[in-house]
Amino acid sequence: MKKIVTLLLCAVTMIAMLAGCGNTGEKNTSSENKKEDKTINVATSGDYLGFTVYNESSKTWSGFEIDMWNEIAKRIGYKVKFVQEDVASAFGDLGTGHVDTVAKQISITPARKEKYDFTTPYFFSPYCLMVKGDNTNITSWKDMAGKTIGLADGSAMNEFITKLDPNNKVKKTTYESFSTIPQEVVSGRVDAMPYAYLLIPYLIEKNPNWNLKAVDIAHPIYTEVNGYPFARTERGAKLLKLVNGALNDMIKDGTHKKLCEKWFKYDVMQTDAAKDYYNKNK
Repeated sequence: MKKIVTLLLCAVTMIAMLAGCGNTGEKNTSSENKKEDKTINVATSGDYLGFTVYNESSKTWSGFEIDMWNEIAKRIGYKVKFVQEDVASAFGDLGTGHVDTVAKQISITPARKEKYDFTTPYFFSPYCLMVKGDNTNITSWKDMAGKTIGLADGSAMNEFITKLDPNNKVKKTTYESFSTIPQEVVSGRVDAMPYAYLLIPYLIEKNPNWNLKAVDIAHPIYTEVNGYPFARTERGAKLLKLVNGALNDMIKDGTHKKLCEKWFKYDVMQTDAAKDYYNKNK
């Protein structure tokens, strides 16, 4: 009888020890899962001159957005990983958590603000119409009725053009990639496209044989106010706060100005568009 009792006590002790080991393992696993991911995943197209360019040969990134994010990541203590994809795919991945933000001169629009939270604006860019060099029929937006404009899928330009054309008098052709549209204008398949005026010199320098011109630059068809979008999640909220802090510091200490001057030869925060925005949003 004593042997039986002793055996039962041993069995109970062994079960308790095993259970204890199991619980310890679960705690360790839980602890590992809670380790913070210190890499910020930034979706960017790599095909937007001046802002984000990916060189397939050297496997390197360059541009204003790239420099901005390398500096932001350094200041907030994160590594940055650039994910190459178009804007439409990027916003899809932002919604599912596969990327943390999007960097391609992303415009802050009413539709986007319904879904995402944005950083402090860091860029202001007037857009004009770009047409073939020998086009004399289009001299301003008023001449676009009955004409065809090329637009990029997922781009804020769709919202702006819809607002400019409430009666749908302008024909729209949408392309998967923004970078293909200038050649469509050159070939005559579309009559015009919206283009950031300050980037046209980059485009012409890279493609000197393209006969293109901007029209009515004194009266932009719209001006983009750019910010970085973040998902409304716990991680998104934390990153937004960190990035905003770094971004505001970069604007205050002159780092932002230096990057603007490096890529565009002027300080964007001193433009009329920037001043008007901050006067209205004090």
